[in-house]
Amino acid sequence: METIGTYTLLRKLAHGGMAEIFLAARTGEDTGTPVVIKCILPELANDPRFVAMFLNEAQLAAHMHHPGIVQVMAFGEENGRLYMVMEFVDGLDCWRFARRSESWGADHAGVAVYIIRQVLDALSFAHNMRDVNGDRLMVVHRDLSPSNIYLSRSGQVKLGDFGIARVESTRFRPVQVIPRGKFGYMAPEQVEGQPVDMRADIYSAGVVLSELLIREQLFSGTSQLSVMLDIRDGRLEKLERHAGKIPEGLRQVLEGALARDPADRYRTAAEFSQALEAFEVAMAHPIGQEEFAALVEKAMDEGGRQGNTTSDISAIAKNMAGGEVLGMQLTHPDGITNVDALRRAKEQGTPITMDFEQQTGQGRYWARLPDQPAVGPTSFAHIVELIYSDRIGEDTFVSRDGVNFEPAGAFPELVRHLPVYTPATEDTDVTPPKRRGVLDIEPPCQVLLTIAASGDTGALVCDSSGRRKEIYLREGIAVYVGSNEPGELLGEYLVEHRILERSELEMALALLPKFHGHLGDTLIALGMLTAVELLQHINGQISERLDDLITWQNGNYEFYEDVEVRKGVLEVQIDPIRFVREFLESRLSTISGDRIFAELSPYQVAPTPLRDRLIDRLHLSEPRNGIIRGLTGWTRVSELIFLTPHGPAEVGKSLFVAVESGLWTCDGPSIPWHESHYDL
Repeated sequence: METIGTYTLLRKLAHGGMAEIFLAARTGEDTGTPVVIKCILPELANDPRFVAMFLNEAQLAAHMHHPGIVQVMAFGEENGRLYMVMEFVDGLDCWRFARRSESWGADHAGVAVYIIRQVLDALSFAHNMRDVNGDRLMVVHRDLSPSNIYLSRSGQVKLGDFGIARVESTRFRPVQVIPRGKFGYMAPEQVEGQPVDMRADIYSAGVVLSELLIREQLFSGTSQLSVMLDIRDGRLEKLERHAGKIPEGLRQVLEGALARDPADRYRTAAEFSQALEAFEVAMAHPIGQEEFAALVEKAMDEGGRQGNTTSDISAIAKNMAGGEVLGMQLTHPDGITNVDALRRAKEQGTPITMDFEQQTGQGRYWARLPDQPAVGPTSFAHIVELIYSDRIGEDTFVSRDGVNFEPAGAFPELVRHLPVYTPATEDTDVTPPKRRGVLDIEPPCQVLLTIAASGDTGALVCDSSGRRKEIYLREGIAVYVGSNEPGELLGEYLVEHRILERSELEMALALLPKFHGHLGDTLIALGMLTAVELLQHINGQISERLDDLITWQNGNYEFYEDVEVRKGVLEVQIDPIRFVREFLESRLSTISGDRIFAELSPYQVAPTPLRDRLIDRLHLSEPRNGIIRGLTGWTRVSELIFLTPHGPAEVGKSLFVAVESGLWTCDGPSIPWHESHYDL
């Protein structure tokens, strides 16, 4: 029999995306406690990313001596093969337990609370671990789900799989990945790619508790992206629909764990556990370890009666073996196209064409443009380009076969690319804009800040020399920025930032109709991007559109109140106040404060009502905050240096920020730094 280290491998239990799992025993022992050995796959032994994950898990788990955490007894390397020796858990995972216990009529709430309290106890231990110097390691599991909560026949609950745990220590290698297939348990800040702390694990534990109570997935959209959007936006409608399954008192506890903002969640796992303890104490017959052990035994017996071909022990081993990891996939999805073949062809210089359109049969379109013959046959990508250049509108007739023409708005794959909002002020039935103005006089920064300060909801439509931006705000927060510039399409953004090759984008666009015009869903299905990456890039794309608008130096704007962004548009969350502050302060290094001060010296400036409404929320850095706050009335610019200890350079930069944002008004005929100082 094969041996590794001082152990004999008895049989293989599972083979996963990262490792193989074996049941083993110490060599030379006929009896004794079996162990599990996890070996990294040979083909990954030279991949530093997987090696880092494997070593992190082994190194961290070896220091975790807690009854609620799967114990790692040893780890090492033999003939280039990394392995770790782990505790054998005789039982099943929480996911299988939950599925088999649905029809028992047992006290689901009591069982759910028992399981989660044990998990929280393990998390509390991990979160509070310290290094040899006594400094907290700030461990965050980041991958908590029912499949890595293991339930033993003895009634123990054990947490495993610390492979992607975040640890603040130079002794551990950074791992910036998330396991594929566990999107439904990620915290909102994980979905958005933000830094995480222990409260992300608290959120995940709250999701598991919710699912044990309502006995179905809390987030179960039609795609990875839809699941992540539900999490990001805090959509907990399922808890409302299943309110009857959640005992009184537990709903409030869940709200404390599932708050979208980490600041509103339980601060620690212990605090979450204490809230559950209050419910447990109020129960007539709280679940104990012996009773829970009997339930686990019953679940395993039921699995055997159902004739499952995969044993519960092997299922636990499969979870330990790991699956695909976001950003580190070994293979791409089958059934659509071969992305690897495409990349190889490009590397070899093989011409890459749009033949994918003929393969799908969905890539040929015609369009009847005003005052000219029909365009076509042409590609879906070309039709989208015509939409974004304002040559195709909602009422333009389009056909997929060159015969049956219908308005573009009748095609689901085109609707999402049409202008989201097109005000028609000449129509007497259309509500006129609440505000309108000229961007030469009111810079875009000032317009955005004014709307944000009022907490308005609606559409800000800006036009300049044929360019058009539509900014949709909800209670002062920008949720979407539309643009008619083809270069600002998502695909172009991904190519410009070298996230995709041009050939990859062409392939995705050719296949777009198969996914109802959703480029994001297409990229995910092809394995080109993960859902997490896609959301991050969309945030970047929308931010760049807004960034471009702020640089406009002329044009017109109109603000239409109470206009909502069209359903189906992927929303973001951008605070214009923070965005404008960061934009303006980032530009300070590109301007000459001395020149601005000199050129504006003859003019007068004065504070505006907007300053008093926004100065506290802008959080400007010093000395600009102090200079802008200190102005009390109309003052000649040349005299400002007598009101502050700072020289002309700092006063000039403060002038830039104050006037551009609308916090000060200037009686000069124009804003000179637009031409001579604003280095864009």
